[in-house]
Amino acid sequence: WRKGSAKRKDSAADAVPWSDSMAVQIADENHWPEIRALILVVSDAKKDTSSTAGMSTSVATSTLLQHRIQTVVPERMEGIEKAFQEKDFETFGQLTMKDSNQFHAVCMDTYPPIFYMNDISRMVVRIVHAYNQWAGEIRAAYTFDAGPNSVLY
Repeated sequence: WRKGSAKRKDSAADAVPWSDSMAVQIADENHWPEIRALILVVSDAKKDTSSTAGMSTSVATSTLLQHRIQTVVPERMEGIEKAFQEKDFETFGQLTMKDSNQFHAVCMDTYPPIFYMNDISRMVVRIVHAYNQWAGEIRAAYTFDAGPNSVLY
């Protein structure tokens, strides 16, 4: 991921801040063959708040979002990328889960708050942490986007 700019340099009246951010491939599909991603669909129901509407509301009302944009995400993405390159699952998993948790903290900081995760989503979080505690290390990790479904590693 490469962070774009808050202010667009072009003259388009409808330019969207950060719209020049982009995902970039950091390794090919053969880099870490042992890692697996499992998509856990816990609900296929339509969300109460769309991702676009939620982001607009968060930008307008969440003070945590600005801190996240300026400080947390750039540092965290650098750490996640480094952990992935080094095949360091302990760090990759911890940073991935913390980032997901903070994204949902921003949703809660938004006014009115946005609830993307449901009871089953929260149960998945508890199960992953219980499993890792039992194992004595991070063996599984989760991330949730703007919805109740997760990606498990």
